Amino acid sequence: MHKPAIAAALSALSSLTCIFLSVGNPSWGNEVTLNSSPLIAQSSNRRGYEPPPTSRAPRRTVGGGTRGGCDGSAPINLTALAPQSHIGATAATRPTLVWYVPDETPYQMQLQLYRYAAAEGDELTPVNTFNLGESQLGYRSFTLPEDEPALAAGSTYRWKIILQCNPGRPSQVALDEADLQVVAATNQDPTGQGNLVDRAEQAIAAGLWYDAIALLSEAPVSPEAAAYRRDLLAGLAEQEALNPNDDISLFSDRLNYLAEQE
Repeated sequence: MHKPAIAAALSALSSLTCIFLSVGNPSWGNEVTLNSSPLIAQSSNRRGYEPPPTSRAPRRTVGGGTRGGCDGSAPINLTALAPQSHIGATAATRPTLVWYVPDETPYQMQLQLYRYAAAEGDELTPVNTFNLGESQLGYRSFTLPEDEPALAAGSTYRWKIILQCNPGRPSQVALDEADLQVVAATNQDPTGQGNLVDRAEQAIAAGLWYDAIALLSEAPVSPEAAAYRRDLLAGLAEQEALNPNDDISLFSDRLNYLAEQE
């Protein structure tokens, strides 16, 4: 074979080799592997929330107020991120409360805290009202301040998050509310070891909904924390949907909406 023919054959073989390599290893192959987050998969294997065996039903139903946010156009209502079919627990005497604001328009926001006057019964005693300034779209939280009296272990409280839709008409509000019970702290703090997500999982294992959701909402929220929070909201939505109360079923729909958001 003449040298020019050999060179041409080698050149053709080289081109075919490049083609086969490009088919076996497409340019987007490694990009897909790198962009698929292992954190999302890991979160789905984390512990789900189960209500404590001693939890009981709240004494009141889900909060009301304007539906669909203040102007009625939001995809969901203002939503307290807390169980409604049973009373969520916290080991913190100054807990962090978390909610979701569906309105893009800012409104004056207020948080009201009450204490049940007796172990049984519906009578509420006002504890404090906190003016939180203008609302912002998305997940928001508030930690009871250090200069305020701590909540009492063993007591049950009700908190209400309120948007003042029309300052001139106090009755026009968007609100949601939930109960919480402060449980006695143990010698070993279930929320004090590891990173935020690991600590949240420890809180869930101890039945401390409020402490877990607070840890997963601590800014800046990592992709892993956001994924685990969505998992917990989806799990809680499934539990709440089993309740025959229509208002709680609607609350379950709101949780599902939040669980499906990226």
